[in-house]
Amino acid sequence: MNRRWILTALGQDRPGIVARVTKVLFELGCNLEDSAMTRLAGEFAIMLIFSAPGRLTQLRLEQAFKGISALARLVIHLKPLTRSETTPIRRGSPFLISVYGADRPGIVYRVSNLLARLGINITDVSTHRTEPSKRKKRKPLYLMLLEVEVPSRIKAGRLDQTLRTLAKRLGVEVTLRSAEAHVL
Repeated sequence: MNRRWILTALGQDRPGIVARVTKVLFELGCNLEDSAMTRLAGEFAIMLIFSAPGRLTQLRLEQAFKGISALARLVIHLKPLTRSETTPIRRGSPFLISVYGADRPGIVYRVSNLLARLGINITDVSTHRTEPSKRKKRKPLYLMLLEVEVPSRIKAGRLDQTLRTLAKRLGVEVTLRSAEAHVL
């Protein structure tokens, strides 16, 4: 019987990190099920869930990753998952929210705090800050993309209005759209 694991890996960005990590999984007969991998400034971050043959122990997995951990200077962490930990609970209808505007402290906090107060679950968030242009005297811009689950008790129009009110206070633009398969 297969067992599920979560792996996190962090290290200085360089070519080959994804290939090295997934090669170990492939050679051990593991199957990559879900992942998020990205560069954050000069660092590369990996979070992934994989299934492994039941005979593979945590010690064996750690030993298999020890070589690439040293070679690629990665900090790797493995954690076994229970069935309940890998079964997502859907808490509403999927929506996408984008926030765009001049960078300033508090954008992520203010938007995520509003969503939390409304009982809206964030399932994915990605942010990006542009570098300021000294030549054109432009300030840095900030982009945040969120995937959320909106409870049925919250109407999309009302949520859109609430987000626009916050956006106005923050001096940013916000868009809300359904991510239901039949809408996309």
